Amino acid sequence: MSEKSERSLGYEEKLAIVKILKALNKFYSLRDLEQIFDVPFQSLWKYVNLIGLPSEEVVENIHTKLVHLKIADEILLNEAKKLRASPYMLAINTGFLELYVLKIVEALKNSDIDIVVSLSQEASNLATLLSIEIGADLCTPLPNENLNPEFVKVITYYSDIHKKMEMLIYPKHCIKEDKNVFLSDLTLTDLDKFEAINAFIKSRNSRVLGISTVYISKNVLDKISSHDIKIVYYIDVL
Repeated sequence: MSEKSERSLGYEEKLAIVKILKALNKFYSLRDLEQIFDVPFQSLWKYVNLIGLPSEEVVENIHTKLVHLKIADEILLNEAKKLRASPYMLAINTGFLELYVLKIVEALKNSDIDIVVSLSQEASNLATLLSIEIGADLCTPLPNENLNPEFVKVITYYSDIHKKMEMLIYPKHCIKEDKNVFLSDLTLTDLDKFEAINAFIKSRNSRVLGISTVYISKNVLDKISSHDIKIVYYIDVL
C-alpha cells in the first residue's frame, strides 16, 4: 500500500491533481482524458471547472497512471524538442508552462525556497508561475538598460552563444540577504551567466538550492554538478 493510501488525502493533494488535469486539457480533450484515466467525462468536466474535487480513489487512480504512463513527461519532452529552434515560443505556451511548473513543484515539495530568480526575460512567465505555486518571492530581470544605477543591480557575463558581453539587470534589493534561492530559465547554455549570478547570490549570503530550465548545455550541467545544488530540473540537453 502506498503512503498516500495509508492516510487521508487533503484538499491540497486533490487540488494538485485537478491542476494537472487542467494543464493536460490544453493538450488532450476531456474525451481523450476519459479514456486515459478511466474517469467519466462529466466528472472530469467538473474537476477542470473547479465545480468539484475528485475522491481519494480517483486521485490515487490518476496519480498511478500519471506515474506509469509518464504522460506529462512525454508532453513536455515533445513540446521542448518541437520548439528547440524557437524556445521563446515556450514562454507563451501556457499549457507547457503550467505542466512544467507542476512537475517542478513536486520536486520542491520538501524544500524551503524564499525567492525564485528568473535568469532571462523570456523565463519570467515560468518563474512567476513557479513563485506563485510555492509561495515564494519573485525576482525577474528588467528590460530597460537606462535605469538609475541607485535602484538596480547589473550583473555582466560573457555569452559563449552570442560571443559578446551580456547583462542582467535586477531591482537592487529583490535578491535579499540570507535567503534560499531557486533559479529558473528557458535555455541555460552560458556557463558564465550561471557563475555570475551564483557569485552574486553568494555575496548576499544567500544560496542556490535548485535550478530549473527547459534546455541546458552539457558544460553547464557538468559545472552545476560540482556545486552543492540539490535540485536540478531540465527537459532537454543541447
